[in-house]
Amino acid sequence: MKKSVYLRLLLQITIVVVVSISLLASLLYNYTSNLLKEEIVGANNELLLQTSKIVDQSLYEVQQMTTALSLDSSVLKSVMLPWNLDDEYRFLMETSKTFDTRLTSSNYIHSIYLYSAQNKKLISSEGITELDSFSNRDTLERFLNSKLTSAWEATQVKSVNRDEHFISYMVSTPLRNQKKLGALMINLKEDVLYNAVVNTNNRKLGNVAILNDEGEVLSYKDKSMLLDRFDWIDMSAFSNSSDGYFMQKIDGKKMFITYLRSPFNDWIYVTINPYDDLFQRSYEVITMTILIAGIGLVVGLLFALIISKSHYRPIRSMMQALGIHMDKREKHQDEFSYIRKSIDHIQLENEAFRQRFQAQELLLRDHLLTNLLSGKLSDEEATSDQLQYYDMDLGSANYIVLVLRAHLVTGEAVQMDEKLKNWVYFHIRTICEKLIAETYKGAYIAAYHKHDVLILHHENWQSDERQTEEMKRFAAKIQQQAAEEIELIDVITIGIGGKYERLTDIHLSYEEAVEVLLYEKISGKGSILSIHDLNVNRANRNSFINYQQYIDRLTGELKTGSFDKAVATKAMILNQVQQDEQSGMYLKNIILSHLFNALVKVRIELSLPEEEIESSTWHYEFMKLKTTEDISSYLLRIMEGIAKSLEARSSSKHSEVMMKLVAYIREHYREQLSLQMVSDMIFMNSNYVSKLFKDTTGMTFIDYLTDIRFKEACRLLAETDYSINEVAEMSGFSNKQSLNRTLKKMTGLTPTEYRNSEIEKRLQ
Repeated sequence: MKKSVYLRLLLQITIVVVVSISLLASLLYNYTSNLLKEEIVGANNELLLQTSKIVDQSLYEVQQMTTALSLDSSVLKSVMLPWNLDDEYRFLMETSKTFDTRLTSSNYIHSIYLYSAQNKKLISSEGITELDSFSNRDTLERFLNSKLTSAWEATQVKSVNRDEHFISYMVSTPLRNQKKLGALMINLKEDVLYNAVVNTNNRKLGNVAILNDEGEVLSYKDKSMLLDRFDWIDMSAFSNSSDGYFMQKIDGKKMFITYLRSPFNDWIYVTINPYDDLFQRSYEVITMTILIAGIGLVVGLLFALIISKSHYRPIRSMMQALGIHMDKREKHQDEFSYIRKSIDHIQLENEAFRQRFQAQELLLRDHLLTNLLSGKLSDEEATSDQLQYYDMDLGSANYIVLVLRAHLVTGEAVQMDEKLKNWVYFHIRTICEKLIAETYKGAYIAAYHKHDVLILHHENWQSDERQTEEMKRFAAKIQQQAAEEIELIDVITIGIGGKYERLTDIHLSYEEAVEVLLYEKISGKGSILSIHDLNVNRANRNSFINYQQYIDRLTGELKTGSFDKAVATKAMILNQVQQDEQSGMYLKNIILSHLFNALVKVRIELSLPEEEIESSTWHYEFMKLKTTEDISSYLLRIMEGIAKSLEARSSSKHSEVMMKLVAYIREHYREQLSLQMVSDMIFMNSNYVSKLFKDTTGMTFIDYLTDIRFKEACRLLAETDYSINEVAEMSGFSNKQSLNRTLKKMTGLTPTEYRNSEIEKRLQ
């Protein structure tokens, strides 16, 4: 064999090595880029979703407040009546005072304006403004000329020092889309709203911009940075899908844009990140791969040339020996294939290489499981093939997901470092995998979104009820063994999702299991919760009416100053909710929310005019509570605030008179009472008595009297055999028809239907 053949062989090997290195670098680059892209998109979507929820909640509260204002009597009078400052000064002042109260109760609202088409003027907390001198005149007139009953719009007002940016909400007053009589405009401080609500994480993922469906920038950290930029972006890039991402050159620089479309108002939430900064690691991977491979190739070629000069003879002998045995080789086999097989054999025997390969396989296996839980896999057959490749047997159908939340022992006596926590969670995993191997097919995923997750499969699933009971027994085994073997665990709460037939629907069962974990605050730590429990007796009307009566009794006790009785009633309600096995978790959550809303309503109604109540965050804080003890403490704080408000009210000069009047009504409600009659008894004007009565009790005179008579009628219907006419007379109603009308309005039932429902409940 001639030397030129060897050189040709060397050249061919060089070409193969260069091509292999290029392919390897390309694969590594694509793999790293895809992983980075998934991480970035996932993180950005989570940020956008959180931002969207918070902003939507804030805007929803503004819309609710605006709707309430538009129905206020003083606001309607201000729109419809001519403004004669001598005659109508009172209701104009009431309107201005109402606006001022709303402004002081919110950090986001800058100003509130009410426009009257009849008077061609606007009224706000600062006074009356002519339309011609109104800074937002163009925006207001554009809304008045439109056919919309309400609208959101970004506005900019030029001032002496700087331009101010607002997000304005306008609603027709009264609510109508043709020939608007007036409009209510609420301006939100865009910079305050952005810094407090939107800009939740601008260190790692960039800032969030909010656009309307036309691409106009509604909110950003510096709107001047984006007003020109988004002119270059085709709005069709934000497709009709709810979320996505794309690359776009902005001012000549490639940007990675992630977006989420809000279902609340079709606004678009956007993050913009420089593409090169995000994928710098991918560039570093391919650069280092090519650099190291190039250096190795050059060094290898130099060594090959040196060896070829001084040690060519044994190499030639080897090539000649290969030529002698050419006839004995397999078909289509040559020297290169022989060398390649030798190298492959060495690589397969290399223990370090095999360990690295196996480690990579474990990462890909866990990645496949997380994709199952996140719902990113849609091809059933391809998913099944991947599971078989990684030797994971989840069966062919019938899947259910369990989610574990471990509560570790806390206190001064226990110092729990990260290493000890990892040991505890590893021990939990060992217990779960052992129980799975004994009973089911399945897989265990650790620390997925801060939860440990079990995917289970069983060949012989029963009905939903029997399946739920079997899963609860399995969950109880996990709790029992963990309690016996791990001293550092306090309790484990377990959520159980529903059963699904397809592999690609496993994420639905996971989402249901996570959802029921939210109800741990109702059932307590260490509970075993199932999505089936959530739907039990969802529409139990009689049970809800009973709880409504307890809540009404609690608010009545608070308003009359019986704080200790109200605390006892609150404890009784919470205890009964927790022990009630007939009502599902959904109904229990509604009852707790109803109790909370009733207390908040009383707290706001009984607050003094000069008292500032930060009620905007109460619902958000209530939703974050995780245990019944936390809920009880939170409700007690609200009740204490109500008691303080009542105490402050009782110090006023007429509070004692009003309380005596309330007591008189409660004793003589069976008689024919009227507002004028009781006003004459205490020698006061009836209109003034009506106002004092509303301030003291939170209810009008008629509503309060009707409520007492209604409750007495309900008691008589439930506990006695008196006829309907006798019940009407004994409870203070003028006749049977009046009782029938009131009971139908309050409960949806006639007196006879209500009595029958109470009898049925006693017989159960």
